Amino acid sequence: MTVAFQGEAGAYSEAAARQCFGNHLKTLPCLSFADILRAVEDKRAEYAMLPTENSIEGAVGQALDLLASSSLVIEGEAYLHVHHCLIGHPHASIEEIRRVYSHPQALGQCREFLEGRS
Repeated sequence: MTVAFQGEAGAYSEAAARQCFGNHLKTLPCLSFADILRAVEDKRAEYAMLPTENSIEGAVGQALDLLASSSLVIEGEAYLHVHHCLIGHPHASIEEIRRVYSHPQALGQCREFLEGRS
């Protein structure tokens, strides 16, 4: 069985797929949410693992919009606890951090932590 997901190997969506289907499955990394659905429609994957919401940032609108315009149906859901790491230069202190670069969802999920240190 192959499960398509957005991102690189090790992405949270791949972890969710392995949580649901086990470590034996084959995964297909895709560049975008649209590519995930296309992989299933084109039969390159049997399932798509697509984030639709998270408890901090709410709905993932782009994913929901694509699902609504697709002929695919939701067959199940997974819950995955997400952990983020703030990584910097070896000798830098957290007080010295002025700018953080990340995915918008990750920044939103870490907003409270980051704003508490600005």
